[in-house]
Amino acid sequence: MRETLMFYGEIVRRWRVTGAIGPSGPVLARAMADAVGPVAAGQVILELGPGTGVFTRELVRRFPAARVVAVELNDRFAGHLRTAVPGATVVNGCASRLDAHLAGLGCTAHDVAAVVSGLPLLVLPGDLPRRVFGSVAGALRPGRRFVQFTYSQKAWRRFDATGFRPDPPRRVWRNFPPAVVLPFTRTD
Repeated sequence: MRETLMFYGEIVRRWRVTGAIGPSGPVLARAMADAVGPVAAGQVILELGPGTGVFTRELVRRFPAARVVAVELNDRFAGHLRTAVPGATVVNGCASRLDAHLAGLGCTAHDVAAVVSGLPLLVLPGDLPRRVFGSVAGALRPGRRFVQFTYSQKAWRRFDATGFRPDPPRRVWRNFPPAVVLPFTRTD
C-alpha cells in the first residue's frame, strides 16, 4: 500500500515523466519477463523506468543468475528500489545514457541480454524518446530483445523502431488499465 501511495504521489508531482495511470500489476510483470527470452548466467538485464519495482522484483526472481540493472531517473523511486529490491543494481540516471551507465558498472553491450522498459516513451518531452531508443539500440547486440509495454498499441505504430523487428505482442487484460507487451528483436 505504501508503494502505491508513493507512486500516486509521484504521478501528481511528475506526471509527464511517470506517465502511468497506476502502478503495473504482477500479471503484467510476469508477461514482461516472459518476453525477455533466454538469459545466460552473468548477463545483464537492463530495466528502464522501474518505478516502485514491480518488474524489477519479477526479473530478479525469474533470472537469479543474471544481473538486473534498474535505471531510474526519479530520485525517490531510485532510493526506494535500493532497499526494496536488494537483488538489483539501481542506477539513478537517464535512460538516454545507457552507454555511460554500463561503463560505470564495468559492462558493455556484449553483456546485455535484454532491455525491459516501463518508460512512457510516447509521451516523453522533445527528442528524449528518440535519444532513449537510440541508447537502447546501442546497448543491444543483434538478436537480443527490447521489451516495452504500452496502453495503446495503435499509438506505437507511429514510433520509429529502426534497427528492431517487432515480434508478436501480448495483451494483458488482468492489469489496470489493460496493457500490451511489445517485444522487439534487435536487427543488424
